[in-house]
Amino acid sequence: MADEEQKCPECVEGAPEYMLTYGDMMTLLLCFFVLLLSMSSMDAKKFELAATSFQNALSGVMESLPTVAIHQEVLKMKLGGDDQNKKIAADIAKRVKEITQKSEKLKEAVTVQVTDMGIAIKISDPVGFSVGSDQLQPEFEQTLLEILGIIKDMPERDIRVEGHTDDVPIKSSRFPSNWELSAARALTVVKLFYQNGEDPAKLSAVGYGEFRPLIPNSDEGARRKNRRIEIFVEYMQKMDKAPEGD
Repeated sequence: MADEEQKCPECVEGAPEYMLTYGDMMTLLLCFFVLLLSMSSMDAKKFELAATSFQNALSGVMESLPTVAIHQEVLKMKLGGDDQNKKIAADIAKRVKEITQKSEKLKEAVTVQVTDMGIAIKISDPVGFSVGSDQLQPEFEQTLLEILGIIKDMPERDIRVEGHTDDVPIKSSRFPSNWELSAARALTVVKLFYQNGEDPAKLSAVGYGEFRPLIPNSDEGARRKNRRIEIFVEYMQKMDKAPEGD
């Protein structure tokens, strides 16, 4: 038997036992808040309040929580989930494209795209208006009415019509510049929609003149593409700031 007994090395003291339970509780709380956030619509004011409360609850455990940027401009969905909106927009775009297959002239002049906000329909010359005029050509008017019939299947829609011209100056008693001409063309389309049952509160017209060309006005072919009407059918609305309360 040895003269001196071997001593067990001194054990390093760990965290208090209650920390295990406390850590589990914090993890569960975090999961709870994440689930609440994922299942609810974003309310900037309430989210900021919840983040502050959560930070206070963890005071002493975490030095600080990461800052979450809350934008004043909030996008409020009108139809429901994002997937539902995209599905509706894709269906509307497909049906509008089918209309443009009626003639080679329409097929070449009309393009339809699905955007983050809805759909965009671009209609270039020569099917829209005569040169220097805001009067709809008969074929174009009928096409617009068919497009409107399809657009009406999109609930809670906003329709914005934009008029664009080429860079060839115009000056007449009716249209002193391309701005007036482009605005008048957009307004003609808006009036047509209104006269055929569209809610005027959901309609707007904008004239950009020659200042937003798709391509440089290098030749007549390019100018023809820049002379266009763009129709934006949007299923979202912008709010200046987050709503207060419920």
